[in-house]
Amino acid sequence: MDWILDRLIPTYDFRTRYSRRVAAPPDAVWEALQKVTAAELPVTRLLMRIRSAGRDPFSGPIAQALPMADLGREEGREAVSGRVAKFWRFRPEPGPEETADPAVFAAFSEPGWAKAAMSFQLSPTAGGTLLTAETRVRATDRASRRAFAPYWLLIRAGGAGFIRLELLRAIARRAEHVGAS
Repeated sequence: MDWILDRLIPTYDFRTRYSRRVAAPPDAVWEALQKVTAAELPVTRLLMRIRSAGRDPFSGPIAQALPMADLGREEGREAVSGRVAKFWRFRPEPGPEETADPAVFAAFSEPGWAKAAMSFQLSPTAGGTLLTAETRVRATDRASRRAFAPYWLLIRAGGAGFIRLELLRAIARRAEHVGAS
């Protein structure tokens, strides 16, 4: 399938992919993706509070609260957000503002940075929808790749997978509840 994520980060250094079958049609899943809130994600809120030294980093709909630029969306099919940063620093250093533009993000290659994008992909199935959360990271040079690797290991072991799974579960619960109403 032709995904927006494939155009933004076609080759990557790091990747995770989690999927969940949802017993609801893609339009209900898409709506749930847009409306799921931080309050529905207790583990995510705890992990983000730890990461942000005790501050509650977000509230309201997650789709609007993420500290990443909207890099592309195809209604009912895929939503991609991402950013360029030095994620491995204690307080991640944000990349150049112009990288919030999808074309600039895709072409960005200045040494010393990493580009990260997270995509939610919806695929219709016989029983509803396959919902997938995929994260890809591309370091812009060897030194950045080496700096990012320990951070990636830490966040993968320390909660990024839990966050994605909790998010997929909350979206599914919300979509299936709407479908059952």
